[in-house]
Amino acid sequence: MISSLIHSTTKKIVKRCDTRNPFKIAKELGVIVMWRDDFDKLKGMYKVILRNRFVFINRNLDEFEQRVICAHELGHDALHREIATAHFETALYDVKNRMEYEANAFAAGILIDDDEVIELISEGYDESGIASTLGVSVDLLLIKVSEMNKRGYNFALSRAGRGDFLKKT
Repeated sequence: MISSLIHSTTKKIVKRCDTRNPFKIAKELGVIVMWRDDFDKLKGMYKVILRNRFVFINRNLDEFEQRVICAHELGHDALHREIATAHFETALYDVKNRMEYEANAFAAGILIDDDEVIELISEGYDESGIASTLGVSVDLLLIKVSEMNKRGYNFALSRAGRGDFLKKT
């Protein structure tokens, strides 16, 4: 159920905003992106403050990571806004794991087009080749393909995408 919700939501957002650029999407949706120099290990976070929606991103990340983090945090905006309005830290660990996976699946849906994946697979590209061609990490691609499989595709995967790939330093 959540897979189809994530897919339909990302599809609507990409169509409405006419882009897969998460920074342009954030602006179009009224989400304020703030760059932070004071994050040590934290890469990004989402927070609702007085009904204003914010994505905070570590300025010290490379451009690729900033794009993925922004798309991931937009996933929290689209899927978990009510929880972010409360205290995120009080959520149960299992719920946070599920929410993080959902935000990763959302990021994959925003950043990666189904048709491009299908085309590259049909051309014989392997997972790393597809990820490289699309400018995404293999883990994000594997999450995308896994989500596509839940919607009826039957692509073979060498492994599951690591849901915690954003934690890597």
